Amino acid sequence: MIDGRLALRHLHTLVLISLHHLLFVLLPAALAVRYYVKPRPVTLDVAQGVLRFCLGIGKWVLLVDPLWHLATIVFRGGPESLGTSVAWMGFLGLLLSLHFACTAAGDLIAGLGGMFGFKVAEQVQEALTLRRFTQGKWVRLIVLLLAVTVIGALLQTASFSDTWLHLKALFAPPPQTTATLLQQARVRTDFHVLTIVAALSCLIGLPHSRDFLREPAPWKATICLLTFIFAVAMLWTHAAPMS
Repeated sequence: MIDGRLALRHLHTLVLISLHHLLFVLLPAALAVRYYVKPRPVTLDVAQGVLRFCLGIGKWVLLVDPLWHLATIVFRGGPESLGTSVAWMGFLGLLLSLHFACTAAGDLIAGLGGMFGFKVAEQVQEALTLRRFTQGKWVRLIVLLLAVTVIGALLQTASFSDTWLHLKALFAPPPQTTATLLQQARVRTDFHVLTIVAALSCLIGLPHSRDFLREPAPWKATICLLTFIFAVAMLWTHAAPMS
């Protein structure tokens, strides 16, 4: 168990360092090559590509990573330490992390394509963001996310019985024990509740990134850049040196 946690910790650190290299080494080098190959870019397409890339990084660092961490705490903590609130937080954390992972991937691919002067096909963008499968319908999106979340929960627990107990705990509160109280205290720390509220607000209240940036405006660019700066700051403070 300890070796598994150490392996996950080193993997997490490796991912963070890889993102640092992507942001501060590979991306500037790639942009330099792009301007050398095509020195006269279409300014609006490049600007929109940069802004979508900023949104993609922001979603991944500020939403996907902490929500996935929350889901991992809950689903790998075992059904014996579940309470109803903890079960719901884990389930919502997994659902929202999977949703924003898809939209962040779409933003990153479309953003890199725009910065390099290549337009990513609409079909590819819609497939990455699940819109192709839901056709923009909220009911279809929720049904698809629920199905994907159940599959993700099964992968997290690696057990059909544990997954069923986690899902059952959403509606049938298990007996309160010391383990459940400790798990509730653990889950409710580190701003997990605030992150879920922010993610739900983004899911319900914000338009799709492509629609948001369709009409250029300075305030939109400011939001994207501030999101990117905040995400990079979070990456920098959470990255641990490799030993």
